[in-house]
Amino acid sequence: MHKVILLNRRWLLPATLLFIILCFALPVNAHLPVSADGNTDINTALTIEKPTMSYVIYGHLHEAGEVDYYQLKMNPNERLVLSLMTPGYNAPVPDMIVVSPGTAVSFEGLPQQVSVPQGYGAEIIRGRPPHIAEYEPFGPAPVFEVAYYSKEITAPGLYYLAVVSTADETRYSIATGYEEEFTPSEWVLVPVNVISTHLWEGQSILAILTPFLAVVILGFVVISRREKRRGSHLTHSCWLATIAGLCYLGGAAITLVQMVRALAVTGPSSSVALTLVFALIPVTLGVWALRLGRSSSRRTILDRAFLVLIAILGLIIWAGLIIGPVLAIGAAALPERLPFHHPANK
Repeated sequence: MHKVILLNRRWLLPATLLFIILCFALPVNAHLPVSADGNTDINTALTIEKPTMSYVIYGHLHEAGEVDYYQLKMNPNERLVLSLMTPGYNAPVPDMIVVSPGTAVSFEGLPQQVSVPQGYGAEIIRGRPPHIAEYEPFGPAPVFEVAYYSKEITAPGLYYLAVVSTADETRYSIATGYEEEFTPSEWVLVPVNVISTHLWEGQSILAILTPFLAVVILGFVVISRREKRRGSHLTHSCWLATIAGLCYLGGAAITLVQMVRALAVTGPSSSVALTLVFALIPVTLGVWALRLGRSSSRRTILDRAFLVLIAILGLIIWAGLIIGPVLAIGAAALPERLPFHHPANK
């Protein structure tokens, strides 16, 4: 009985710390990243299925005068909210045109290449070069807003958004909506989409992933050498848990590096506290997984339950770049294989 009590106390601190962090981290708002492509004609406009939902769409106009189109189905009493952004102070600034059904808005100044269906009107919202950048805590990244639009819907139907630029190679993003409600698959894939966002900003894939790879590779080398010196023989499950923990720490490293990059542009921000929370959770989960992975004793049901919990929480809070949670589940499910006993077990 005394041994069981000690085991429970062993995990009391990390479990309590994790619970407290989650209480602060989960009730937050975030835009879901989406990439756009092949929507340069109004007939192939990218459909935004739920325009009131918080999405951020990343696009790229390759030539001056090229137009990207988006289609939004709006219902009565909804609000059409759009924010147009660019990746930097010196980036080309596009304009956005809102094409609305049954409106009598003047077409003066409308670019000739923008298509407007019969019975529709168009509103031009000019992009203005940004003077300040806001800090986005979830990416994290600097945000350069160049145009904003908000309208209460009185005429329901299909609306169109056109984005056009007078410059070549114009990268832009559009934030839509004001409600937070995502499918499980959309939520889980956020880490992959965030990498796409950093690529859109102009970073290389190597620069983005270097912190992750450095932590995982160096951590694996250090742990391997230490286990060799100690004469330990960890199970396959233990090694999966160890690598999963390193993946969680590597994901947190990416977040912290991107945070520093963003703050170098935006300056200090109170929102950085939220980023630190989202970095601390993976660190807590990663250390927990490493502690489980360093154990050479055979897996107990409680150990496997902890690994499953680590995996689930990792998917919920975007930790470990999906790889970490998958490996944690593998460590929990893998049959025990211990070819050599740890010296401490003899």
